[in-house]
Amino acid sequence: MRTPAGASVSAVTQIGPGWYADPWQQAGQQPVVRWWDGGQWTGHVQPVTGAPVPAAHAGPPTTPDGVELAGWGRRVAAYLVDVVILVPVMVVASIPFWGDLAGPIRDFWDETSRALDAGTEPPSSWDLQRELASTMIVIGLISCAINFAYHVGFLMWKQATPGKLVLGMRVRRRDVPGPMPLGTVVLRWLTQFGPSLLSGITYVGWLVSTYSFLDGLWPLWDARRQALHDKAARTNVVVTR
Repeated sequence: MRTPAGASVSAVTQIGPGWYADPWQQAGQQPVVRWWDGGQWTGHVQPVTGAPVPAAHAGPPTTPDGVELAGWGRRVAAYLVDVVILVPVMVVASIPFWGDLAGPIRDFWDETSRALDAGTEPPSSWDLQRELASTMIVIGLISCAINFAYHVGFLMWKQATPGKLVLGMRVRRRDVPGPMPLGTVVLRWLTQFGPSLLSGITYVGWLVSTYSFLDGLWPLWDARRQALHDKAARTNVVVTR
């Protein structure tokens, strides 16, 4: 009997024969132990009696079928690689709108300078923000569309963004290996990047920032190494090499 699909035999071959927690155990089922003969799992199982038994594999956490989960540092490095790729694309795509921002900003500083020289009240920064709002929304929507196409497109195509591919990782459903359905990928994107669409709303921006901060740090203490968006989509980032 082979190890679970995708599991690394090397993770358990250093463990001697014995009864260990069943790697196929599903949530909600009665706990059972399965016999590891020193080289492979056998078909012999029995209910758990007495003290809890250890898992047969030592090492980093894995998916239920034994695939190693990526660590937080590796995920952050991949995210930074993706940022380096995405930001220049977003900047270039927004070039046609830079003029709509530069004009009002230049006028604002000219009026402010004249007001200071004359000792009069300078123009309101709120007025400038209102004047720039429509252009900023357009630029934000363009950036959001590029981000969506990048992340959703690559996850559907390769199960990973370029940053994750470079660092030997892929994204998969936690309980099901292989390509993810579109619904899972979109839900994962929405719960990771969707809240940023609300960041411009007064008094909501700090909540969005807090969520994004916690989402990024969550794998540090989560037993399944899932970020909040992984939990929502029931996914894991796994190591492929």
